[in-house]
Amino acid sequence: MTWMTAERLPVFVYGTLRAQQGNYRRILAGHTVRERPASLDGYMLVGSVVPFAVAREGRRVVGEVMDVRPESWEMVLRRLDRLEGYTGTEFDSLYVRRQRVVQCADGESVRAYFYEAGPAHREGWLMDCPEVPGGDWVASGFARTPSSLRRAAVGRSPRRRLA
Repeated sequence: MTWMTAERLPVFVYGTLRAQQGNYRRILAGHTVRERPASLDGYMLVGSVVPFAVAREGRRVVGEVMDVRPESWEMVLRRLDRLEGYTGTEFDSLYVRRQRVVQCADGESVRAYFYEAGPAHREGWLMDCPEVPGGDWVASGFARTPSSLRRAAVGRSPRRRLA
């Protein structure tokens, strides 16, 4: 199913697409009507540079439900698919777009799109990656802020004034 034939659903995001993360600013900022804290049961997060969701009983992924503006919906989904390496087929995609029911912090259950690790990665090298503690990419400390990315890019800490 491509973005042109996809049902218009909210998107559950759990990593670099969460509010205040780099890909949120690139793809979702200004294109949502509502953003809500949410979680997805039956999955865990693994990874250290970018997160991957993998089905696992008894685990939970923490993230946000993004309700995309109707006028932006096709463009946003197209950009999300490109970012996630989703080609529309199962076996050659880095991530696969799925529909799942997520639990919003306000108690509402919402059917939303979310991206899980593609089949080629689920049982291979990905399983050697660390599990993200508590399934929360941001709270775990794995998430990067713009200033930490800038420091990592130049390989040094922020300048300090000498007295």
